[in-house]
Amino acid sequence: MLTKKEDFKEELENQYTILIKAEERQNKKRTIILYIISSVTLLMTIVSLITVFISLNNTRKESTKLSQPKTVYQTLVTNYNGDNTLNLSSIGNGYYLQNPKIITISNEGDTSLTYNIKITNIQTSLLSTNNLVYTITKDNEVSSPKELPLSETKILDNIKLTPGETITYKIDVKFNGILEEGNYTNHYNSQIIVEQNNDKANLLN
Repeated sequence: MLTKKEDFKEELENQYTILIKAEERQNKKRTIILYIISSVTLLMTIVSLITVFISLNNTRKESTKLSQPKTVYQTLVTNYNGDNTLNLSSIGNGYYLQNPKIITISNEGDTSLTYNIKITNIQTSLLSTNNLVYTITKDNEVSSPKELPLSETKILDNIKLTPGETITYKIDVKFNGILEEGNYTNHYNSQIIVEQNNDKANLLN
């Protein structure tokens, strides 16, 4: 049987053990709370850094995009019925071009441009083209007759074409003069060229 002194000592030991365990539980709770707080803080820091990095990266991209000069591509597309030659043979009384030359010009770029149409590389047996005349039809509007040139000449000059726009021309030729009967050996051969009015034909900076 335990004495009172031994009972008191045992009770003290029990109380001390309870206090120690309680302190350990409190320390464990504090450790868990500190761990959670540290983890949340670290996670928030990482998220903030990622957000800042993405923001800076986007800002840099936008800045780079703004600082780079815009490149504008221009594409002038020209189509002919057949090819771009204008070959007239056996020119005589009542002559006319049976198959008028059709030229379709389109702007497939993203900015307006201008162009010329010229007749070049001319070879002819005619000393004069006073009576050999051409007309140009655009949108049912017919130009006044003009003589075919004997040297390289622009027949249309500095025509504007907006993005997506297409223009179609029809060129007719006829002989209005009078030649000796049976004198149908004259010819007029040339090329019709469409040229864009830019230093750089397909690229503007």
